[in-house]
Amino acid sequence: MIKRLVNSCMGLGFMPVAPGTWGSLPVAVIFGLLVAGGASATKVNVIMVGLMVIGSVACVCYGPASIEAKGRKDPGEVVMDEFAGQAVTFLTLRAIAPVDAFTAAAAGFILFRIFDVTKPWIIRKLEMLPAGWGILADDLGAGIAAAIVLNVLNFFGAISAISSMLPHSGNISIFDGAVLGVIQGLTEFLPVSSDGHLTLMEHFFGFQAESDQMLSFDLMLHLGTVAAIFFVFRDEIVEFARSLWASRKLGLNPVTLYKKSYSVHILVLAFVANVATAVIGLPLEHKFQAARGDLWVVAAMWVITGAALVATDFRKRARIGLREFGVIAAVLVGVGQAFALMPAISRSGMTICVAILYGLHRKWAVEFSFLVGIPAILGATAIKFYKEFDTIQAAGFTVGSVVVGPIVAAAVGIIALELLISTTRKAKLKYFGFYCWLLAAGLGVYLLSKA
Repeated sequence: MIKRLVNSCMGLGFMPVAPGTWGSLPVAVIFGLLVAGGASATKVNVIMVGLMVIGSVACVCYGPASIEAKGRKDPGEVVMDEFAGQAVTFLTLRAIAPVDAFTAAAAGFILFRIFDVTKPWIIRKLEMLPAGWGILADDLGAGIAAAIVLNVLNFFGAISAISSMLPHSGNISIFDGAVLGVIQGLTEFLPVSSDGHLTLMEHFFGFQAESDQMLSFDLMLHLGTVAAIFFVFRDEIVEFARSLWASRKLGLNPVTLYKKSYSVHILVLAFVANVATAVIGLPLEHKFQAARGDLWVVAAMWVITGAALVATDFRKRARIGLREFGVIAAVLVGVGQAFALMPAISRSGMTICVAILYGLHRKWAVEFSFLVGIPAILGATAIKFYKEFDTIQAAGFTVGSVVVGPIVAAAVGIIALELLISTTRKAKLKYFGFYCWLLAAGLGVYLLSKA
């Protein structure tokens, strides 16, 4: 199993959707972070060669173990070939001409995925090689093809031209709003911390992640993801409302209502959880927000989030229903939610993990997490808007960014939430944990390159 885990790039190959894409992503991120951190062309190329060698050796040596386990010539879980091929894509790029870090990283990532998926004739021939060699060779070929195209584009100034069209002067453009909306929509529900991703992206966009302006815009994006919750759980919310209305027939005795009405029971637990969040979170709010400006803290919190997700998948017998889920459990969930105010501590991840580790069935853990999240997100948004109304009015938001950002966050959030429900029920949260650890490692590389 260790060989298969390594060959899956520490679990990314086990992702339920597009494992090859996840496998090539870390290299593109590392390349972008290195260039953005001012690493020399020599250092970048040495690291890319190192990543290519690591991916190649793992694929050739451990590929047969995955082939035997899955009974397929090219098991989807093997992604160290994509890891190696993506590294080849960026070889020589920085040495030939200067590049914009993230435009070049995105272009190289997209080009490699195109060649890897479409597999032109020569790449298909390479795939015919035996054992792990065939798995590896086609991706190295795709990497070479992508590198050629990427270098040609860079030589003729296409990458610089694209970068110049993306305004990152400190004001939030429509493009910025759309990109941040995609990140928020994906990461609010996938247990990898939307705040951590937004903080990182805002840093590289030239924004002050801890500023009132960005905190306010982040809250607008959160409104979009609340809309996604209402859409995905619309049937459950309607049924909850009907049950709550029917509870009036039980009388006004609060103890009776709590014991006999399912909806009142859940409502009380959600209230208790959010009170616990407020009691712990509000006094520490400013410290948590200030931490957004320290990327070392962000990296450390991603390590913690990853550890919680991995640990949760070891909880095999989570069978408690919401009827048996009591006040103490709700307080613990609320405490978990409070610490998710820290950047890179996932709100959905911490609340789901706490609920499952306590024993709540995985299906109910997801639903309770987002039932608790609705008032928390809406309440935080309302308070922030009230306190910072003048700041928001003076912020550099375009009308388009304010409209596009939340809409994109809602649309992408619906897809991400459906994915989270599926992976949680199948006890695959650990793969998101591996992703968090990779992010922390990549961010650490970037920070060390700047030191």
